[in-house]
Amino acid sequence: MRTVAGLRDERGLIGKIAIVWLLLLAALMVAGIDAGSIALTRFKVANAADEAAFAAASEFTDTHDRMKAFQAAEDEVEQDVPNAKIPANGFSMDPQTGDATVKVIDKAWSLVAGRLSYTKQYIKVDATSTSEPPTL
Repeated sequence: MRTVAGLRDERGLIGKIAIVWLLLLAALMVAGIDAGSIALTRFKVANAADEAAFAAASEFTDTHDRMKAFQAAEDEVEQDVPNAKIPANGFSMDPQTGDATVKVIDKAWSLVAGRLSYTKQYIKVDATSTSEPPTL
C-alpha cells in the first residue's frame, strides 16, 4: 500500500516539474527571438551606415554639394532599412578629404524587451560609419 501512495505523490510532482520546464523553455524561446531580432537589426543598421557613408562620399566627390551628399545617404538608408533614420547630428562631411561620416539609428522589433524598462535600452540600435571617396 505504501508504494501506491508514493507513486501518486510522485506523479503530481512530475507534472509540476514538467510545467516548470515548459515555462522555462517558453521564456528561453522568447529571449532567443528578441536576441535574434536585436542582432539582425544591429547587422542591418551597421550595413546601412556603411553603404550610406560610401554613397555620400561618392556623391560629394562628384558634385561637391553637401546637401546632395546628405540626400544620397538618406536615400541609401531608406532603401536598406526603411524605418531607420539619420539623426540631426548624424551626418558630417570633411570638405578637404571628402570623407563622409553617417550615423544611423533604428529600433529592433521585440516581443518582451521593448516592454520592460530595464531592457528597453537594448532595442535602440545605432551604428556610425566613415567612408572615404572612391578612388576610381
